Amino acid sequence: MKFKYTVLTSGNKKREGLVSAESREEAISILKKKNNKIINLEIKGDSVLVFLGSFLGKVSAKEFVIFSRQLAILIDSNVPLIRALKSIHTQTDNDFFAGKILELIADIEGGASISEALAKHPTVFSNFYVNMVKAGEVSGNLQETLNNLADNIEKNYDLTNKLKSATYYPIFILSVMFLVGFGMMAFVLPSLLEILKENDNVVLPLQTRILIWLTDLFSTYWWAIGPVILGIIGSVIYYFRTEDGRKEYDQIILKIPIFNKILKNIYVARFSENLTSLLKNGLTINVALNITADVIGNDVYREVIKDAVFRVKKGDKIGDVFERYDIFPPIVIQMIQVGESTGRIDYSLSKITEFYTKEADTMVKNFSSLIEPIIMVILAIGVGILVSAILLPIYQISQSIG
Repeated sequence: MKFKYTVLTSGNKKREGLVSAESREEAISILKKKNNKIINLEIKGDSVLVFLGSFLGKVSAKEFVIFSRQLAILIDSNVPLIRALKSIHTQTDNDFFAGKILELIADIEGGASISEALAKHPTVFSNFYVNMVKAGEVSGNLQETLNNLADNIEKNYDLTNKLKSATYYPIFILSVMFLVGFGMMAFVLPSLLEILKENDNVVLPLQTRILIWLTDLFSTYWWAIGPVILGIIGSVIYYFRTEDGRKEYDQIILKIPIFNKILKNIYVARFSENLTSLLKNGLTINVALNITADVIGNDVYREVIKDAVFRVKKGDKIGDVFERYDIFPPIVIQMIQVGESTGRIDYSLSKITEFYTKEADTMVKNFSSLIEPIIMVILAIGVGILVSAILLPIYQISQSIG
């Protein structure tokens, strides 16, 4: 991804530009190696995405980061809150988000605090965001909290991108294989197999007869088979978006070999990152766990964290609760237990975030090399079946003619 930066060079000259990096931390490292002092660093978004977000009523991660950082800078500069929000509103390209900022201004002018105003828009500002801002108001460190929120959003954005990279690649490969297979069965193979159907002197192998039957079916009824297959795929996607389907999907993806290791690293990093941010801003452990459970993004982890909330209220420790489940690696449990015993759980969680973010990044980068052998084996099996089903009978026919 690309980051837009504003820095002061070693000669105290202001400089702006773009830097390519896998994460915010890597971008910071690249800029600091050149002895730059970073003034601002934000994800470079696509104007098309901004337009779509405005049209569809959505706010991108980049827009949340810009909003949080701009508000933090203005508050730190002693600009009144309403004036700061009005200033941000005039610079917001997303019409939907700009409208929400106007509603925030109206609510605050009516006597509401900023956290109360944010809470009135749950579809835009998450429970996590609202509670972080509320904690910043109570502690008097709203500016620092907003900067922490921007950092948190960027880290979660990085983790989400890693999750998408791990998910989309196999889906793309399987989709291409399906389309190519469908096209060959419906339009290419029928003409190749015609010579075999016309020859009665050779007994065709079983795989050839099955292939002929399938190609006849596809070539005759392709106009019906295609929509049926797409309908089945659509129904499966629809089911997985229901509450029961989502739970089942979250369980299934954690059992897929290779893929499950990447996902577990991502979910552990997301868990520790969000919990760390909430604890550092003064939220109690039960409230922080509840909010983290809602933003983790996987129902299996959500249920385990909710169980931890219930048992912590009864006096149990988080590490002891997690020890009963196999979704958290032993090292994570041990670090949490050490953090609880020393009273520095936020420090332990920050180290977990650092380690598992790097692990997830490495595994996603290596994912293509891990899955390519599996794809090659599948393709080899498919080619082998086609060769045995087509070339073998043709060879037998040529031998009988000779």
